[in-house]
Amino acid sequence: MNASITLVLALLAPFANSFSSIAVRTPITQANFQEYRREQGSDFDVVAYGGWLKLEQEANMAMGQNKLNLMDLSNVNIDKAGGWTCLQQVAADPKGALVGIIVESLKRNGSNTDITKTAPVLLPAILELLSAEGKGFDSELVDGEWTSVLNQSSETSRRFRKAVAKKERAGQSFSNFDVPSLKFHDNVKFGRRSELRSAVKYNPVGKAFTKIGKSIVLRRIMCDIVGASLKVWRFPRLPLPFLRRKGGYLDFIYLDNDIRITRCNRGGLSVHFRPEFLERAMA
Repeated sequence: MNASITLVLALLAPFANSFSSIAVRTPITQANFQEYRREQGSDFDVVAYGGWLKLEQEANMAMGQNKLNLMDLSNVNIDKAGGWTCLQQVAADPKGALVGIIVESLKRNGSNTDITKTAPVLLPAILELLSAEGKGFDSELVDGEWTSVLNQSSETSRRFRKAVAKKERAGQSFSNFDVPSLKFHDNVKFGRRSELRSAVKYNPVGKAFTKIGKSIVLRRIMCDIVGASLKVWRFPRLPLPFLRRKGGYLDFIYLDNDIRITRCNRGGLSVHFRPEFLERAMA
């Protein structure tokens, strides 16, 4: 075992009792673990050490710590993340960890996107690290079709929104941006016979920006719900004027070609995938 690994394990020893019962597994962390195993040497006694799971967890922590050492953590709230140990567990590949959590949740819950009562303990740490990457609102990246894959309501979320979230299914609920018109359209299907639609006018603003290094990251879009309707089976589409709202907003926690993470003015968290990315992730 080389000196650098010995040092990392010594630093991690005080946190041994804080490991979760599973290891965060992504292609990046699994490749790192294979290398980590080889570095232990041929005489390494894994049984005496505590098993492969313990070693895999420590490999993740070591890689995560190395990534954290290279990051600008000025915008990371360690307490909000659940503590330094949580950050270490997911820092090696926070995007991959998020995808793994979502795929597991969708498979376990029959594609239902609501995790309000079953939120993973490492989710706050993942969000803090992804936010620190400085990938906020981008009109070119956000344009087009997105499908809902995760929803977490807050205590102040509206009752109607909570009810909708409980019925959402990945691959059936969409939130699609039409950048030229500065609108996005939500389309939530409840089975084969019911569908809720809404149209939202949005405007990017400078409020709630963050500074990552020397870059200013725009986060917020102001949102006005300008139309909503419900379609049930063969009945005529029913307008829902009481759902129209002005003065709301979405804060973009993270946005890339595959994933969009936002939090609304009432605290609700939403994650969307590109439909083709969801198909690959679930395969």
